[in-house]
Amino acid sequence: MKLNLIYSCFAAMCAAFMLSSCSSDDEGTATLNVRNVYTTGCKTEGQPARAGSATTFSPFDTEYVEYKSKSDGYVYINHANVSYNCCSEKIDVTLTVTGNRISVVEKETDTSCNCICPFDVSYEVGPLKAGKYILVINSHNTLHEINFTYPSDGKVEL
Repeated sequence: MKLNLIYSCFAAMCAAFMLSSCSSDDEGTATLNVRNVYTTGCKTEGQPARAGSATTFSPFDTEYVEYKSKSDGYVYINHANVSYNCCSEKIDVTLTVTGNRISVVEKETDTSCNCICPFDVSYEVGPLKAGKYILVINSHNTLHEINFTYPSDGKVEL
């Protein structure tokens, strides 16, 4: 009888330990989404174009990604001076998450014209918890990896 009680207590402690020690490294990232997608459309030389909250005065400058943490758990991303087909009025943005890796695909919706021009594409991704992340932006099947910590702000030239 005493031996059965010891085995039962030991089994209960093992089960409690196993349940309490199981946690996922990607807690808080499983329900990430993308919101507030904005595209400038084709930018023309010498005219400022506004994407979200970032204004670009020299549209043919270097392509870059700027990220800014927001207080609601989202990170604002501005992909500036990225080349797309001149006829694309909209850029679709989709999101997948694996652990702390956030993969974003930016895809032009119209490729019917025989020209390209710079666009700014901005959007917000979240909600994020404080921690380290890898943002992977796929544009024209080119992958750009950006390591960042939320919350933080930064700019990376591509």
